[in-house]
Amino acid sequence: MEDPYREPVALSDVDPAWASVYAAEAARIGAALDGLDPTVEHIGSTAVPLRGKPIVDIQVAVAEDDRQAAIAAIRGLGYEHHGRGDVPGRDYLTRRPPRGPAVNVHVFDAGNPLLADNRAIRDYLRAEPEAARAYVLAKERALAHGYDDLVAYSDAKHDRVAAIRDAARRRQAARGG
Repeated sequence: MEDPYREPVALSDVDPAWASVYAAEAARIGAALDGLDPTVEHIGSTAVPLRGKPIVDIQVAVAEDDRQAAIAAIRGLGYEHHGRGDVPGRDYLTRRPPRGPAVNVHVFDAGNPLLADNRAIRDYLRAEPEAARAYVLAKERALAHGYDDLVAYSDAKHDRVAAIRDAARRRQAARGG
């Protein structure tokens, strides 16, 4: 992959296979990280599931001291490491096989607050169908306006994602979590 942050974006309808792709990759990653006590979770639109990029996103949390070992082990599974990009505290890895599912892995230190945000966004969108529909519309609008590479697409929907994150945090706080 030449520049993973400029990867073209296309949307796909929900694919029931996303859950099994996640399960298979989570098992491979968990086995590769055996001994590092990882937390491996399905995040993003494929986890809700919603219309979105047909790329399964997985977040992995390990102790800070184990992070480089985790990245090396995930690279050993055929993933390409692209550094942190514009997300502080996250390492970004991708697997784009010629056939089969595309997968992104986001590696964090176990204490990184982005882990909880990603979880909260996923859970909020699962519980709030209107918010989920509005998010899908924001994605479709971004592409319709020509924001069709990963950076531009992410930037175009930033405000919607921030609003969802804030609503998810309020919902969690109201529930005492």
